[in-house]
Amino acid sequence: MPYLGNEPGAITDAFTDTFSGNGSNTGFTLTRASTTNSVFVRIHGVMQRNGTDFTVDGTTLTFTTAPPNASNNVVVQFFTVGSVQTVADNAITQAKMADNAIGLAELAGGTDGNLITFDASGDPAFVATGSSGQVLTSAGAGSPPTFAATAINIGTPTATTSGTTIDISIPSGTRAIWVSYDAVSPAGSGEIALRLGDSGGVETSSYISYLGSYRASGNTSMDSSTTLWKLVEQAQATCVWYGTVQLFLQNASTFTWCFSSCLNTSAGTTQTNVSSGQKALSAELTTLQLLTTSGDYDAGAVNIVYI
Repeated sequence: MPYLGNEPGAITDAFTDTFSGNGSNTGFTLTRASTTNSVFVRIHGVMQRNGTDFTVDGTTLTFTTAPPNASNNVVVQFFTVGSVQTVADNAITQAKMADNAIGLAELAGGTDGNLITFDASGDPAFVATGSSGQVLTSAGAGSPPTFAATAINIGTPTATTSGTTIDISIPSGTRAIWVSYDAVSPAGSGEIALRLGDSGGVETSSYISYLGSYRASGNTSMDSSTTLWKLVEQAQATCVWYGTVQLFLQNASTFTWCFSSCLNTSAGTTQTNVSSGQKALSAELTTLQLLTTSGDYDAGAVNIVYI
């Protein structure tokens, strides 16, 4: 339709309040704040004049003359011209969002190194930053993963250059150990052996140990012990030994460990020693004791890898 004066802008929002006049009340409370020139007011369908027949101040509508007594005869329409609505908090649903619409720039800031996971309720949660060298470890359903030390750990080489015993501490929770012998040499001609220790000290009884010694000359021998695990039978002072010992926790409830080993030498008498056995401790393993039964260690080094 044609307009006198400037054409009004596009009406983008419209809300309506309805009141009942009683012939005496001139004031009414609106459901939203507005101004005199931002509403249309009708009484019995007749448009009222803004600023002459009524005024609006915030949520208060005031008539110059009280509307007559009738039910729902006062209608107020709110208008905003060319306005943009503010979306209510928590009003946007997943269905309203396009796939791949959220990028890194739209995510809230976080803590350096944190990861995002989902908790037992399915809600997003943070995984705390780990330390250098740690790996992400699952705790199973119902618990968030955590960063923890890698399951495979490598110790520091220990020189076997003095003494008849070398004690290596074993961390709590260890379930498997590999001991490497690198050019290890005893000064005497005794045995090379291994004992286990717990919180009560190194144990010297109730070992099951069997050893077979095979020489290049063709001679073989067998031996056993109940006081230690034998790795080498009657090593000569000129022998230099290489090889590994494997230990596995067979039963955690009884602290029972099983072992096997293979040590070889080509210096002195060329031979291979193979052994195996078992030992039940009184408590959790805390110490590996590497020993010779005659003469100090005088060369080489050992190291461990453990899980």
